[in-house]
Amino acid sequence: MLVLNVGILIYLKYWRILVGSKTLLLPLGISYYTLSTIGYFMDIYNSKYEKETNFLKYFVFVSFFPQLILGPIVRYNQSGVQLKEEHAFDFENFKHGFMLILYGSLKKYLVADLLVKHVSTIFDGVYTNYPGCVLLTGILMYAVYQYADFSGGTDLVLGIAELFGIKLPQNFKQPYFSTSLANFWQRWHITLGGWMRDYIFYPLALTKIMQNLSKWATNHLGKHFGRTLPACIANIAVFMLVGLWHGPELHFFIWGLYNGLVIALSDILKPLFEKLNEKLHIKTASRGWHLYQIIRTFIIVNIGWYFDRIVDVKKSFIYLKNTFANFGNPRLLASKNFMNQIFGNITDFQSHIVLVVLGSLIIFVISILKENKIDVYKSIQNKNIIFRWAAYYIPLILIILSLSFSFGDTGFMYAQY
Repeated sequence: MLVLNVGILIYLKYWRILVGSKTLLLPLGISYYTLSTIGYFMDIYNSKYEKETNFLKYFVFVSFFPQLILGPIVRYNQSGVQLKEEHAFDFENFKHGFMLILYGSLKKYLVADLLVKHVSTIFDGVYTNYPGCVLLTGILMYAVYQYADFSGGTDLVLGIAELFGIKLPQNFKQPYFSTSLANFWQRWHITLGGWMRDYIFYPLALTKIMQNLSKWATNHLGKHFGRTLPACIANIAVFMLVGLWHGPELHFFIWGLYNGLVIALSDILKPLFEKLNEKLHIKTASRGWHLYQIIRTFIIVNIGWYFDRIVDVKKSFIYLKNTFANFGNPRLLASKNFMNQIFGNITDFQSHIVLVVLGSLIIFVISILKENKIDVYKSIQNKNIIFRWAAYYIPLILIILSLSFSFGDTGFMYAQY
């Protein structure tokens, strides 16, 4: 069954592109439920829990409709067990699920759907000579768009599941507040990272070959290299696979390799950075240092987004170079004639950006509260009725308003994976 699942995934997702076939349709979300089933068979093989003898119950676990298209990549002991249990109607679960749906809709329809066309205008056009200020604006819009689209879709999935009394695992944890690239990947698409860790990273890092490499590195390069080298190699392999999980195109592979190499280098150079911080008398526990780490990580992540977003690898390097070497005059962004040349109708663009900024501010405030361990839902429920209704209706009104400006049904970006 394991070989069958892997074979179907490779054939449907990769073979059609490798042989140039355009007639084979790709089922939506195939990677999500395929990885869930592979994880299930691996767990059964490793005796983590007993196998499900009732095929219907197993089928319900695999095909639970909220998670089919966007994930999360669930384990059987997370959702399969819940799906077998009886669930009486719980009004608190229903309210919490509704709030998740509302929050996810705000991310998707108020932010992501109003950005998607403008991001495409910059990165998918034939014109490649944009000044860096435009490219930087485009990649920042893409960073916001991708997070709003994917995490918004995940919130919708979790909210719908909770209406049925099923709690699915979280997939995002304020990733743009990460203090390192490794930390970012512990907060972004958490279930994919967990799957790769358990079924690829650890099995690879603990092989006999890696153990021998660790001993050799310890003897010839020191204890630090002996500890980190196998993990670095396994990390690079994992992120190349993460890139290929998105698709067989070269730009995804380079994006995955970039992430793996940055994390590997940061692990290898960690003692050097620690000594440098000590010599410079940097207070690594200070808020200023914490803020610096967040900004640094955000820049590193956004450099990677160039390779993730731009299909033409040569074009991605040109855009990345121009962002730094040909930044141009930022005042161009305030020029109506210049912006009209890029986006067409500047009035529509400005209207979209106003709504996006409002939605992003709401997301930002909620993210700060969650980052500080504040349960936003409980906090809202503990406020007076005016505050509660405002928390419900202001996002709802903004969502409805955004629909009049939207570009139609844009779908979910990560459904194609």
